[in-house]
Amino acid sequence: MLKSQRTIGADDPRISGARIFAEQLRHAITATSPDLPVDGLDRIPGSDATGTVTCYVDVRGDFVDLSIQSDWWYSVGPAGIASAVLDALAFAQEMSLIAMATLSHYGRTVKAREVDVSEFFPSQEEPVANLAAETAAASKKIDRAISIVDAADRIGRLRDNPQQRLITGPRGLFHITMTGFAVQRADVNEGALSASGADLLVEDARAALTQASREADPRYWLSRGVADL
Repeated sequence: MLKSQRTIGADDPRISGARIFAEQLRHAITATSPDLPVDGLDRIPGSDATGTVTCYVDVRGDFVDLSIQSDWWYSVGPAGIASAVLDALAFAQEMSLIAMATLSHYGRTVKAREVDVSEFFPSQEEPVANLAAETAAASKKIDRAISIVDAADRIGRLRDNPQQRLITGPRGLFHITMTGFAVQRADVNEGALSASGADLLVEDARAALTQASREADPRYWLSRGVADL
């Protein structure tokens, strides 16, 4: 899950909406057969404090999509839209935590995504014809095990690396600064924005958040052969 910085307090006006969400989810769970998934948990919404931006996450809190109201220029403006996006993402992830807790209360579990690094280093099992071949096969297995350990170590160093990296949408409108797997802040190119450009901003923010979510998942780096670590 992309780690956003949560700043939601007990007096947040959105809390009442969260309670309604939890109550509706309880009804959905009790009305759904235990062997069937509960509807709606693949697109859980959360809005910023002004209601201008809505982000959608799945039940694990992973980013799915976002929308921006057409009056964003007047409600938060260019100076506030980036923080509104992160605020909406943070609240959507809070909602996903409520969903996970509610599911657990009713005995339903959501299996965590496990990272099996070995799947990115396919085993090369070959018939062993003689002692020399057996020795060579054993050496390959050792090399493979070393590669897996090395990959896991590099991912750990990426997670703990204090150096910031920038993720930018394809139009250069929306930027995310990350440290390790966590979002530090978001910014926009204010000079390139316009009041009527909400759709373009959504496309750019969606692309940047999608890429940031990928980079927050160790499997992304493993799938790239850890070449970028």
